[in-house]
Amino acid sequence: GAPETGPLEGAPSRNFSLNIPDDELEYAPVAGLQELREKVADYYNHLYREGKESKYTANNVCIVPGGRAGITRTMAALGNTQVGYFCPDYTAYEQALGLFLRINPNALLHRDVNEALMSPEEFEFQAGRSGMGT
Repeated sequence: GAPETGPLEGAPSRNFSLNIPDDELEYAPVAGLQELREKVADYYNHLYREGKESKYTANNVCIVPGGRAGITRTMAALGNTQVGYFCPDYTAYEQALGLFLRINPNALLHRDVNEALMSPEEFEFQAGRSGMGT
């Protein structure tokens, strides 16, 4: 989520009123609405699983309200493990990783901050440097 910027010059006016019926004020299921999860699974199957025998289902999808919530849910499901994360990166990852005593977070230092991808050789070097093994 980007922060509110206020009115933008030349942009159309925005409507800030919203009417929600009382019967829709309940929380959604923790994993997200079933229909939305099915649509996301279908979308990923279309993009990435075309022609492949295995397909995603709603059971493979969890809808979360944001990155921290998603990372926290994932970390809560893991046992004792090491988790690598790229640095520099979004610092909320590091904060969320530090919430669980059984998770050992390891920063993978991206030495070329102008390059979005880390080469396999650099990844292997960084993982070995941080004690994550091979």
